[in-house]
Amino acid sequence: MLARKPTRAPGAWTHHAAKFLALVGLLSSVFGSLGHAFTSFRPPGSRCPSVFQRASKVVISGAGPAGLLAARCILDRRPEAEVEMLEKRGDPRTEQITGFRAYSLGLNIRGRTALQHWEGLWDLVSSKGILSDKFLLHLGGQQLQLRANRPGSVPTLLIARNDLCSALLHDLETRHGASGSGRLSMKFGETLQDIDLEHRTCKTSLGRQMSYDDLIGADGVNSVVRTALSSVSDFCCESVDLPGQFKVWVGPCPESLDPMAVHAMSSQDYTLFSIPRVDGRLCTILSWTGEKAPAFLENSQEAVRQQIGQDFPSFGPPALSAIEQLQAQRPSKATTIRANRYHDRAGRAMLLGDAAHSTGGTLGQGANSALADVVFLDQLLEKHGEPGISVVEDIGEEFSAARQPEGLALWKLLQLPPKGPLSALYVISQGLAGLVSRFLDGLPLAPPVQNLLSETTTPYAEIVSANKFWLDLALKDAPGALPSTAAEIVGQVLFDQVAPEGTEAH
Repeated sequence: MLARKPTRAPGAWTHHAAKFLALVGLLSSVFGSLGHAFTSFRPPGSRCPSVFQRASKVVISGAGPAGLLAARCILDRRPEAEVEMLEKRGDPRTEQITGFRAYSLGLNIRGRTALQHWEGLWDLVSSKGILSDKFLLHLGGQQLQLRANRPGSVPTLLIARNDLCSALLHDLETRHGASGSGRLSMKFGETLQDIDLEHRTCKTSLGRQMSYDDLIGADGVNSVVRTALSSVSDFCCESVDLPGQFKVWVGPCPESLDPMAVHAMSSQDYTLFSIPRVDGRLCTILSWTGEKAPAFLENSQEAVRQQIGQDFPSFGPPALSAIEQLQAQRPSKATTIRANRYHDRAGRAMLLGDAAHSTGGTLGQGANSALADVVFLDQLLEKHGEPGISVVEDIGEEFSAARQPEGLALWKLLQLPPKGPLSALYVISQGLAGLVSRFLDGLPLAPPVQNLLSETTTPYAEIVSANKFWLDLALKDAPGALPSTAAEIVGQVLFDQVAPEGTEAH
């Protein structure tokens, strides 16, 4: 005979029900307070997370302009997200940069428009650089102003990369707290080494193991994230080194040069391309077309000084500190990157900026197009209302579909002019287009390519369509000999008669 379970007295049920209701009331009051706290401290424009929604871990590789802005977007739009950034270099606010990383960037109307997407950000960034409307080509003893300065045109912001990153980092920490104080964690001097997309884990250069919900690769042409994506079956990418090499120095601006202008000058063996900095110094790129550096660079420091002064009298002999920088650094190469997609949904990984589409800096669009990537990222995050656990799962497909054609179009434009005898014909046609667009705006003739790149926000894909004839000829040789030196780019600008708003040295 089965034993019957004892029944509870009615008073016992009432007692437990009362305790349960009291507990529900307590939890409601606690969660209500938490909800109020989340609402009080979230950044403007962000949503309050559900208290039952687990935090998502976003790892960003690279704390350059694209990475820093991406961190802001994700923290703004995804209140449940925690962001950890890893940067192999030091804190840009304190690190002294030398060598090729000391170069300056040019933010044209595209970069300006991108930064103006966030209230007050353009004003903050522009205060760290120089607004310039002068681009001077030195020919013999003459200086030719190449910038047309049409009505309504905006000056280029010339800014050191470190100063740009410092401003963006200040903005990020102002909005979301210093590293380690909340949802943001910054790790300078540490980078990703091993990435397992299948299990969504990674290992850092300091041996730390971590898992992630999203992985953002904003780590430049040598992207570790892109390398990991290369193992995915439907991901294809190509990396090509441009011919020629370069070195960079930062030094005093010679008294004979306008301290507010970009200067370009070329000899038979090498080119100087100088960009003013906000501290009154010049960032100068010395580039050459061959694989071997000009022989004179191996001479004594004083001999190198005198040789540069002899080749470029308007520049004169650089300071000894400049020559020390030149001789202490190895030559650098510019690299182009193109890929068939910028994300992997299964591995929840995404690429931004040069990690996805680099043109080696020769079109002056690197930083500008990277900032445009992040604007679109922010727009997608705003568009996709209630968030899921993964940014890449939510928006990756849409991001790749829109940004990859733009990156590919920019790569195609790098192939201009076509090689061989047609090169001269292309240069002449661009020169005529420049003259017509400058003096006869009413005629139905497309402006020159560099004009469209630097003075407008016309999508790169539309510029490609407008120049299909020339690009069909140029792409027959791609990715062969690509324009590589300042001399070639300045030559294009000279004949185009345009205003190169964004000259990004590389």
